[in-house]
Amino acid sequence: MFEFTIRDAEFLNAFYSQISEYVNKSYKFTMEYLANPDISDYKEGERLTLIALNKSVYQNMYSFLRLNDSNMQYAAFACLEYAVYAIRLFSALFSYPEYMQSYLTDSDFDLELCEKEIEEKENAKEYDKNKEPFLPSAFGKAIRWFNTFELKNPAVSSQLNDGQVYLGLSCGSPVSEELQHEVRKNVIGAYMSLVRHTSLFVNDGADPELEKLEKALFARLMDYVKRYS
Repeated sequence: MFEFTIRDAEFLNAFYSQISEYVNKSYKFTMEYLANPDISDYKEGERLTLIALNKSVYQNMYSFLRLNDSNMQYAAFACLEYAVYAIRLFSALFSYPEYMQSYLTDSDFDLELCEKEIEEKENAKEYDKNKEPFLPSAFGKAIRWFNTFELKNPAVSSQLNDGQVYLGLSCGSPVSEELQHEVRKNVIGAYMSLVRHTSLFVNDGADPELEKLEKALFARLMDYVKRYS
């Protein structure tokens, strides 16, 4: 199992473990929500599209966590990029159903253009000082930047040891500190992206265990932020 060995390792490993639990619980909750026509009123084709996108979110999140467990960090980051893209696309279609038909029928559908239009609509509304500033679109671009090797080169160099490269499964070498920092940032980004995704689904006490876990994760994250703010 993947474990952090950088500073605050005990704190971060506990956070990582809780995120794994959160992925499991939130997946069950969101799928039950989408499958229930009494609480999610969509045409059948639209419902199936959202279910497929939701599955893509969680399958890639599962892969991100499991690949990290196997010290396959670069493959894990690629899965996280796909998970965040699915989160962005799901949010656009779920929150603004008018884009659904274009997505289903237009081969040139542009998610970034869609997000820009949505941002303009949101900015036209009254400013909410409590609105979460984290944007999956910005996080997705950062992951993409790393996955195109623009930022990956230093991490690759850090894995060189005595003329050999230690990059993955069963290599007998711990993950470097530089790469663990990338994992740390991406784990936190994955958590915040998934929270944004899950918040689209109204809980209101329907799943008290999920709500309890969300509060525990948020409290742990705020503790971490306070340490370095």
